[in-house]
This record gives sequence, C-alpha cells and structure tokens, in this order.
Amino acid sequence: MSLREQRGIVSGRGITVSFGGADVVRSVDIDLFEHEIHAIVGENGAGKSSLAKVIAGVYQPRAGEVELRGEPIKIESPREALRHGIALIHQEPHTFAELDAAENIFIGHHPKKGLAVSWSEVYGKAQAILDDLGLDIDPRANVGGLSVAHQQMVELASAMSHDASVWIFDETTAPLTPKEVEELFVVMRRLRDRGCAIAMVTHHLEEVFAIADRITVLRDGAKVAELKPAETTPGEVIQIMVGRELIGERFESGTSVGAPVLELKELSGPGFRDVSFSVGAGEIVCLAGLIGAGRTEVANSIFGVTRPVGGQMEFGGEVVTDFSAQGSIRRGIAYVPEDRRKHGVLLPFSITFNSTLAFLSKLSKRGWIKGSNLTEATDGLSKRMNLACRDLDQAVGELSGGNQQKVVLSKWLMTNPKLLILDEPTRGVDVGAKHEVHKLIREQADMGMAVLMISSDLTEVLALADRVLVMRGGRITAEFSGANVTQEQIMFAATGEGVAVGA
Repeated sequence: MSLREQRGIVSGRGITVSFGGADVVRSVDIDLFEHEIHAIVGENGAGKSSLAKVIAGVYQPRAGEVELRGEPIKIESPREALRHGIALIHQEPHTFAELDAAENIFIGHHPKKGLAVSWSEVYGKAQAILDDLGLDIDPRANVGGLSVAHQQMVELASAMSHDASVWIFDETTAPLTPKEVEELFVVMRRLRDRGCAIAMVTHHLEEVFAIADRITVLRDGAKVAELKPAETTPGEVIQIMVGRELIGERFESGTSVGAPVLELKELSGPGFRDVSFSVGAGEIVCLAGLIGAGRTEVANSIFGVTRPVGGQMEFGGEVVTDFSAQGSIRRGIAYVPEDRRKHGVLLPFSITFNSTLAFLSKLSKRGWIKGSNLTEATDGLSKRMNLACRDLDQAVGELSGGNQQKVVLSKWLMTNPKLLILDEPTRGVDVGAKHEVHKLIREQADMGMAVLMISSDLTEVLALADRVLVMRGGRITAEFSGANVTQEQIMFAATGEGVAVGA
C-alpha cells in the first residue's frame, strides 16, 4: 500500500502562513499518517514550526486548509485542537510549576463526583497514564521540582488524558540530554505502534535517522522534498535543506597564535576547582565535556557572573581583582550565553535595539542617542552576518533561532572584544546557519581575537578548536591540540573511560 493510499489522520493542503506581509510558509501540503513518525526539517526560518503550529491551532493560515480524517476543519486554538485529538508538545514545557503532576495532567478537566473534584480518581487515573507511558513519575510530585524532560513527559501525559491521536513535537529534544532523548523516543515509538500519527520538528538529523519513518524538507517556506530515511543520507538531506553545498568541515587557522590574552592559574569557584589554561590572541580554545562538568561555571567566573574563591586570573598580563560583568566588558571580554532567549536578547525589542545594547555608550553623545547612528551601526554588521529579517525594526522574538543567535553575536562583536566567550554557540541552530556561525568565529580568531568556546557538539569542537580542554567533575582532565584529535579521545576523557593524552 502506497503512502497516498494509507489513511491520513491529519493533512495540510496548500498551507500558507504570513507575518508582517511576508510568507513564512508557502503552499505546503503535508500528511500525517497512522503508525508513522514524520520528521519536518529545514534551516532556521524555513517554516517548520509555523507549519506545525497551524496544525496545532496556534497559528491561522492565510491560505489553505487542514483536514481531519479527510474532512476540512478550522482549528482556532490549541485547546480546540486538543478536543480533536491533536496535541502539541513544546520545546519548553508549558506546565504549572506550583501544581503537582496529577493536577497538571488533568488541568481544566478534573474527574468529578457530582460538583466536586474526585481527587482519588485524579491521582488514580494520573498514575495509570504515567504507568501506561512507562514513566517513573510520582503523580503527587511538584512539577517545578522535576527535570525539563519529566516536565515534558507530564505535558505528554496531559495530552494522553485527552485521548490524543496526533502528536506534534516542536523541537522537544533541544533542552534534553542524550539519555533523556532516548527515553522520549521510547515513548514516541510506543505511541506510533498504537496507531498514532507523530510529527517531529527538529534540527538534529541524527535523531531523524534514528526514529523517523518519513522526512519532509522545507526551504524558504516551501516544501522541496519528501523522503524515506532508508532511501537517503544525512548529507543529501542537508544539501536539499540549504540548497547549496557546505564545504569544509574543518576551519583551519589562518594566523599564528599570539601572546596570552587570558590566563587562569589554579582558579576555583562554584562548580569547578584548580583550573589552569590560557587563550592566546588568534586562538580558539574549546572546553569540551558532559553537561554538569563545570564548563559554564568557569565561563561565568571569567566574565564576573560569579566570583572565584581561589587561584588567579590574568587578562592581558594583568591580575584581575574586579570580578564583575561591568569590569569584564571594560577589559574587552564578551560573553554569548548558553540560553540566548533568557540571557542574550530582549525578545520584544528590535534587532537594532538588541544589537547595540552593549555599545550604546560609544554611540551616544553627552547621554543622547541618535537613532540613525544605531541603524547605521547595525546595518553593516547584519549584512556581514547574513541576517535574515524583514527589516532592522523587526522584533527579535519573531526571528528564527539561528537569526536570534546572530543578533546576540552582533551585539558583542560590535564592542570589538579581545576575548569572545561562546557557550553552546550553535545550539538550536540549523546546519546552514551553523556553518555561517562557524565561519564567523574562525574569521574573528584570524583577525587576532581570542576565543573560548564551550560546546557539547563534538563535530563543532573538531571543526573549530585549535586546542581542546576536556572537563570532568569540575576539573580539566585532558588537553588535545592539532587536527588529529578524535571524538573518541574526547569522550574517553569526558567520561573517565580511559586515560587521554594530549596530541
């Protein structure tokens, strides 16, 4: 039986979505079939999430229609979608942190005995749903105390209480560890095997090829391919996604390393101890390791978010005594944080406003800021970074994740720093934008900037790093240099499975 002869639970026909007069999804057809996991992939801004949110009732299409079991249907809200059995699982859980798991699962439709809530039934049914999903979660546990992965599972259990048959996972794996991703995949496969239709929006092609039965590729808002994983390769999918060939996985240094810009000597602080290393001008040093190894904690102390409790830090050959963000900026340190939405940008404000935040004192005269100066300063850098936007007045919250990251980078590059600290610089960024960010980082180093990068993406580490420092348990356990270091060597040092020796 061909795909078109199967019974589709939900279909989109000619879906077009517009924001600010620009089409972000253009005449897309898509079918979500029973017993199938359907991956939707594409670069940032390709329209993946917008298409998924039309099916889930978050957005209304400008043109086209959604069909439920072959019949046209207008879904005006996520609540209405849920009544039709369509559930949206978000990247960040939409749960009530102050309530327990069972209350979250049955929020808005608690089982009742007469006019009163039957709490015994609430907790009994919640436990049954959690058991059915194979989840080890106490229904009486406060959701605010659960991990992000378990909060997502509570949200999933809530959808189960509505008998959902269509599941849309929108970048759900982004905040999860590899172990948590595999636990989520176990649940997704169980739902598929029961006859549910599953759509999965993701940037991670290794996840697509691990779990998906079919792939839809979007580019510039249009559907450009529909593929089966068994009949294609990640490389082919990438080329279809970006519409061009991405050349060169290794960004070689174009300059020699200069004098040390940053030196740590047995520095200790919250979450790390006795850390010693240097970063020279024109050098990219990468801190690799597992989540919780202490990498971000080191970066926070360098920038002055937290204060070290021992050891010494030198910047430009001078001992640092003023550990504060303001002092770091004055010295010439820039910090691109891991969570760009919380700590990197102000989402409701414009690209121009965000891009110039760290540079306002240089653009002002006697305390007054001229708007044309802000626009002029932003325009050149945004073109250089290939920023995809309607105009520079567009709110950053309307941009794709990759373009938001470019705004964060432009904000700090405008300060012309001596040291650029990057914490997971391409998390949630598609392969095309990732390539552009990598190229930009290498260019900054080649112009003499010192770069300290934290990354859990080992392909990214190998593509950019001149030296790799591996952390485990708050300490540096290995150092590698040169182009011959392998992912296996890094993982051995990160997990303690072997003794790593610098190359």
